[in-house]
Amino acid sequence: MKHARNAGPDLAFRLGRRVITAVADDMSTTQRVGAGVVAALVAISPFGAWSEVEAQADPLTAGTPVEVGPFEVTVVRAATADELGHLVPQPGNRMLAVVADVTNTGDVPEYGVTLSSAVPAPQGAGIVPEEPLTGLGADPATDSGAGAAPDGEAGPPAEPSPAASPGEPGASEEPELPSATIVNIEDGTSISILNPGVTHRVALIWEQSGTWSGTELPLELVELEWVEEDPLGLDDGHWFANEIAFQGQIPVQPATPDADADEQGASSEAGQQ
Repeated sequence: MKHARNAGPDLAFRLGRRVITAVADDMSTTQRVGAGVVAALVAISPFGAWSEVEAQADPLTAGTPVEVGPFEVTVVRAATADELGHLVPQPGNRMLAVVADVTNTGDVPEYGVTLSSAVPAPQGAGIVPEEPLTGLGADPATDSGAGAAPDGEAGPPAEPSPAASPGEPGASEEPELPSATIVNIEDGTSISILNPGVTHRVALIWEQSGTWSGTELPLELVELEWVEEDPLGLDDGHWFANEIAFQGQIPVQPATPDADADEQGASSEAGQQ
């Protein structure tokens, strides 16, 4: 969160110090403590101290390059498809892809995972959450809700666990969404390294619920800040995902099988490679 400081604190502290200095010699210890509390309250009054200002993200539109950390990112379009090569969704879902031109503007190679941290999964767009690691060590034969099937027969599909209501144990404000799978559209391979000065056209891909029916994707880009020395000493020299720097609504194109590769959208391009 960004903060703005006005002239209030300096003025309040100067006035407070003058008052305390003028009368301190005639005060008892208790009185001095009380005066200090008053001065502190004056300093944090509405016109003083640090006033919190909402960080305003810049607009994000398709075709306009923006910079986040070591990358220049130009969102080209967003599209959906039933499957993208080896990326096949669960029945009833689809794959969502955001196509972007990405250039490493720095002097050293950067990891693909750094790019994925700058382009998080869109919130409120039906992105399928990560599977929680639950039931580890449980006995499948005694696992509740899964009846044993006769030999040679498949049991009924497992029902998803009901989400905990807000306030209940185990409830969370937002489900954990996965990072994007990043594919180089030119050859259909996954990108792990982006070399300096090279522009790649990539598809950032997520699995999306088939129930989502929006026509615009609420996409956000996060500012990346370089951390030279980690105060905890765990990982010096890395990019840190900070605040949302850009956000916008990107039109989503449903991919059509008979469309040209350049017109049908991000997903079809990535899947045909």
